[in-house]
Amino acid sequence: MDVHPEVFTADYTGRPGERTFFFQSRSETLTLTYQLEKGQVEVLGEKLKELLVMIDPEDAVMTETPGRNPAFALSAPIEPEWRVGTIGLTYEPETESVVVALEPIPATPEDLSDADETPDVDEFAVRILLRTDQARAFVLHASAIVAEGRPLCQLCGLPMDPDGHKCPASNGHRLG
Repeated sequence: MDVHPEVFTADYTGRPGERTFFFQSRSETLTLTYQLEKGQVEVLGEKLKELLVMIDPEDAVMTETPGRNPAFALSAPIEPEWRVGTIGLTYEPETESVVVALEPIPATPEDLSDADETPDVDEFAVRILLRTDQARAFVLHASAIVAEGRPLCQLCGLPMDPDGHKCPASNGHRLG
């Protein structure tokens, strides 16, 4: 299925350390939501940035400051279609579209053995076709939301929960 959204975003629900991340593709008639991992949001943002710079070395994505865009907050209800497994990325020069292709996590062990080979971008379950300005907006927003996580411990560099953590740099004898 090909989707041409007005808004393509990533955001989360929950508090730091317990966040659940989602992609959401919104148009006037269709809202699709997919659950995924924070790392998938982070990597997609990085790869989209690389793709935008490959298309145009002068792209503004290199100079603009990442920031949370209030227009990119998730729209309710947040009911994911499925959990994202594989993400593909390509650029179609004839339509000047950045394509983000999503495939669900396989449901059964048999499906896992079939998933050894990454499918062609045209064979993914959902293909989200973006203009370069939409891809750029996603990158800047995604970078900001990923950075909103837990603060890092000054002693060991690991993320701290709001209640602190057992810091390995102190052999776990005090909360960081």
